[in-house]
Amino acid sequence: MASGALSRGALPLFTFKGIPVRLHWSFIALPVYIGWSAFNEGLGWGHVGLRLAMVAIVFGCVVLHEFGHALTARRFGVGTRDITLLPIGGVASLERMPEEPRQEFWITVAGPAVNLVIALVAVIIMALLGLTSIFTDLLVGGAPVWSNALLFLAAINIWLFLFNLIPAFPMDGGRILRSVLAMRMPRERATRIAAGLGRAVAIIGIAYALYSQQPFLALIGVFIFLAAGAEARNVAQREHLRGIRVQEVMRTRFWSMGAATTVRHATQELLQGGDTALIVIGLDGLPVGVLHKRDLIHAVEAGRANDRLVDLPPREAPSGGIDDGAHESTERMILAGLPLLPVVHDRRLVGALDLATLDEYMRLRRANESPAQN
Repeated sequence: MASGALSRGALPLFTFKGIPVRLHWSFIALPVYIGWSAFNEGLGWGHVGLRLAMVAIVFGCVVLHEFGHALTARRFGVGTRDITLLPIGGVASLERMPEEPRQEFWITVAGPAVNLVIALVAVIIMALLGLTSIFTDLLVGGAPVWSNALLFLAAINIWLFLFNLIPAFPMDGGRILRSVLAMRMPRERATRIAAGLGRAVAIIGIAYALYSQQPFLALIGVFIFLAAGAEARNVAQREHLRGIRVQEVMRTRFWSMGAATTVRHATQELLQGGDTALIVIGLDGLPVGVLHKRDLIHAVEAGRANDRLVDLPPREAPSGGIDDGAHESTERMILAGLPLLPVVHDRRLVGALDLATLDEYMRLRRANESPAQN
């Protein structure tokens, strides 16, 4: 339930309740792996198609799981930018995770609860259709397709329910653990405990995956390990930045150019040295958007050196104010997938907020707060 930046370059599938569902480009690795494994086992196209159909069912349940998070979050006033499907699962990019532990608890529980409901519905349908006869058909062979599908639907959702409850932060189980702990202790400490447990579980999972030669399980373990550390750092940063305003951490020296400036002129200035991102300014002196230097390089390679910057176009950038909270502004920047956030005061561009400067500020602050070293 994080990282809206994942949606960049993802293929849009559909939109439900105003929430886009996208397929990340890396998802192609999953059907390729399934096909490669099947042919290595000497199986034909029919078996490949069957396995792909099973994957489609699994990810259909994953989408419903993520909508459980997203629609519950909406009840607490938290929007969802999109849902992105990855080879290792789905991610609902919430605009923010509530700091109120009870709200986080219910938003997180909603996902696994959806899988439990689907499993129960599948079991009830099987019972109504004759549970005993269905299992007899499965054991002796010749079971109808719908029997196998119902059984698979029930089994995979029970597995998703149990798997997501593993207390490995940032999985649902880890977030549930964090929210429960945060009801009794500071959120930062609760996050450290949940993230530490998540990393331990990830290391065990990676070791088992390597031993049993299961590359996708190892990939999930690596994701959990990295994400647990990132979440712990994010919460620690939030605590350290509590009460800090954008004005205290923004840069007052930044790279900006008018919207009518040509790409050629911008790249010439880039070669003379400068920032890694450019704020494009409109005629009113306010930011139109942001361009990364690689956007300019790609434009030149595409033969667009004489185009105006505004025609590329720049990435739309929400502006921050000098009195805004530093952490909240940083979250907006990350969710928008921007290299920096323009800062506007009295309808004038006065600064830029970026992660590198923020990191330097945090390091200097920690150094100044720590006891002098002799």
